[in-house]
Amino acid sequence: MEVHGRFRVVSSAPWHGGYRRARRVVNLQVPLDFDCDVARYFRGLPAPYRRADCVGLLTAVDVRTAAVERGPGVTVVATAGITNSSRVGTINTIVVLRGRPSVAAMVEAVKVVTEAKCAVLRDLDVRAGARPATGTSTDAVVVAAEDRGESFDYCGPAMPIGRAMGHAVARAIRVGLRRQAGLRPDRPIRDRLTERGLSAAEVSAAGRGGGLDDGRAWESVFALDDAVLAGRLPAGPPEGYVRARARSRNPAPT
Repeated sequence: MEVHGRFRVVSSAPWHGGYRRARRVVNLQVPLDFDCDVARYFRGLPAPYRRADCVGLLTAVDVRTAAVERGPGVTVVATAGITNSSRVGTINTIVVLRGRPSVAAMVEAVKVVTEAKCAVLRDLDVRAGARPATGTSTDAVVVAAEDRGESFDYCGPAMPIGRAMGHAVARAIRVGLRRQAGLRPDRPIRDRLTERGLSAAEVSAAGRGGGLDDGRAWESVFALDDAVLAGRLPAGPPEGYVRARARSRNPAPT
């Protein structure tokens, strides 16, 4: 997957990252067990990829699942894989801005991209073990300015270009996750429990007062376990909850 043009680029790309001018941004697919020095890998590719004006990303995600989304003044291309959330997988995001942003605005754009990605993972209830995932260990962001049209010094969510970019990034990552991982916001509770290291049988046993700690099971069912882990809610059901449930199962005779 490649994007061509004449760009000023700010990126965390493993190949020619940082701030530079570029004519090519590539997102190349590598095997899941890829274990090669990135510079050595790119130097072994054809000449256009070795050049200093090529910014390169790597991913084990099938690049055919890349999502392309557009908004006013912005185009976003994203590949998204979340195998084992924060440990293995890659979410690569390429943003092309058609205006003339300042360097500070380009850095601010990286922040907006990251916030949009985190919001999507939160909305989809993606996990890194028991805790919410904010990304993977190999995520990369490229912001490429075409330097055509209007100049602007700010690119935050209060600005039209920032809002358009945030919405386009969120759409692209959401589509990419659905295509690559089949991840949907309406997936069954059973799947969410598995992601938390619980099973439906354990929750069922807890509901009958046995097996897994009753509080942990029900916190997970109702997505309250994040608040418990953060210390905002006590572990276990509120006082009197179990007694109230017991009474509801044994109503007084009428």
